[in-house]
Amino acid sequence: MAERLVFVYKSRNKQGRYLYLKEKDVFSHIPAGLLDAFGTPEFVMMFALSKHKTLPKVKVEDLEEALATKGYFLRIDIDDVEENLINLERKYKGLEPLSKDELTSLFK
Repeated sequence: MAERLVFVYKSRNKQGRYLYLKEKDVFSHIPAGLLDAFGTPEFVMMFALSKHKTLPKVKVEDLEEALATKGYFLRIDIDDVEENLINLERKYKGLEPLSKDELTSLFK
């Protein structure tokens, strides 16, 4: 695996939203609607992808492919029930919340 630096930003607007970029502070290739919803990115960290065989909450292969094809990877953590609008709506209707796997399958 070639040495690739990855730059991670978090959203100031929404908790649990992270943007992984292949270039630091280069947002020109990110769709305007996505960037508007994400808000002003706040730099969190940088790491060498080649040093990691696994990453928390991200498949290394998915990250590599997204960085190579789009130049960015968006991670949305749906673990926080308060941030999960689907489960909030289900709660409102008196339904049981969906599990993380069930929620993930909705977006495939």
